[in-house]
Amino acid sequence: MTQYIAYLDEFGHVGQYVSRKHPMYKTSPVFGLGGMLIPAQEVREFAIYFYKLKCQLLAWDLKHKNPQHLPAYHWEKKGSALFTVDNVSKYRELRRSSFRLLSHIRKIGGHIFYTGEHKPTEPSEHNSTETFKRALLQSIRKIDRFCTLNNASFIVLLDEQKAGNEWRERNVEACTLAMFEDPSEKCRTLIEPPLQGESYLFQTLQCADWLCGLIGRLTTFTVAPDEFEDWQLFDMYFAARIADVALPGSGLEQKKRVKLTERLPQLSANDC
Repeated sequence: MTQYIAYLDEFGHVGQYVSRKHPMYKTSPVFGLGGMLIPAQEVREFAIYFYKLKCQLLAWDLKHKNPQHLPAYHWEKKGSALFTVDNVSKYRELRRSSFRLLSHIRKIGGHIFYTGEHKPTEPSEHNSTETFKRALLQSIRKIDRFCTLNNASFIVLLDEQKAGNEWRERNVEACTLAMFEDPSEKCRTLIEPPLQGESYLFQTLQCADWLCGLIGRLTTFTVAPDEFEDWQLFDMYFAARIADVALPGSGLEQKKRVKLTERLPQLSANDC
């Protein structure tokens, strides 16, 4: 039986959103969890691969934007800061390194994964806590379905949340319910409830953060192309490559919308 480790981080923003030009609620129209699913026997070598790629791609940053002189394995550059319009359009090596990373994940039998939702544009309709919980349970259930079909099992490692112990207890309890007591759909291939790790200690979580930097932009452009017209280049360079290595079932959940979103097609079946 194959065992996978799912490394997940947040993409988009969990808070309210109205529009890109709104004075308060302008962060992102989407929120979800994403990253990659890696066969357990490949994890060590994959972490080494990513570390070497990071050191090569960001050698200048490591030297000039590392005021604390952290060792390379400890130093991070967030995906949201790496995958900007200026960087992607200007630096061919960033695009090439990203392509190689996606190809390598596919080569070792891994998958990109993401799930989440297009948030309502009425602030009173949005609940950040419930939105995060839905994304987490969607992630568990979708990966569980994949593993069930492929005679596999999995563990989830999440980037540590700043919300602390209360957050962990509440959401681990929800996942434990999904594992053992949910009568409609028990998650039989999940080995343990989700674990948390500090991203500066895990090259794999740093990689998940990079992937979420891309996924957040791709999904945002998908749901709001008129507002985020300048993000079309992410779609042009990365959408097909992400789709080629994505886990079946990856995608956003379509909810009832107000304002912009009545015209959007259904993106995937509702798994809540």
